[in-house]
Amino acid sequence: MTVAVFSGGAGSGKTYQLMQKLAQVIAEKPLKDGRKVLALTFMHGARRRLDDRLTQVPGMERRYECATLDSFAARIVRRWQSLAIQERYGEPLEYEYEETCRVAAALLNHRHVVLWVKASYPVLIIDEAQDLSANRLDVVRHLATELTTLIAADEFQCLDAALRPNPARGWLQLQEDHVRLERTMR
Repeated sequence: MTVAVFSGGAGSGKTYQLMQKLAQVIAEKPLKDGRKVLALTFMHGARRRLDDRLTQVPGMERRYECATLDSFAARIVRRWQSLAIQERYGEPLEYEYEETCRVAAALLNHRHVVLWVKASYPVLIIDEAQDLSANRLDVVRHLATELTTLIAADEFQCLDAALRPNPARGWLQLQEDHVRLERTMR
């Protein structure tokens, strides 16, 4: 599927470009009945800001779900629990976020699980991708095999020293449709 990446420093217009691209994607291929855009980010504050931005996208009409990546991963693990047990991926506890993301990524390695997600969410938005750990990145990478995926990231804004070198950076740089925003707009 399509992966579009917008990277740049604070104030360079990453989220603006992300929303413009989303509006274009929806205009070119309107969402069918019962389908929504899946918008994921790492922190709740970023989720609330992303939710506000999505309400302003022409053609969305509140047809999106905005969540943290951890809560989405937990939903995948709960829904596909029997497959996780059968494949011996483990049964993470509710507060084991990294482990939950690892199991979700393993489940999403099964194409039919990704297609199950795509049936409801043909378009995926990831904001603040610089905050993705390796397991969270694997969740995104598996979803991107089938979903139209739009991503915004700023490696400099990653404040978690454990994410250096940044696991998302290498994968994002490999994407063919990668727009690097150099100029600060604010």
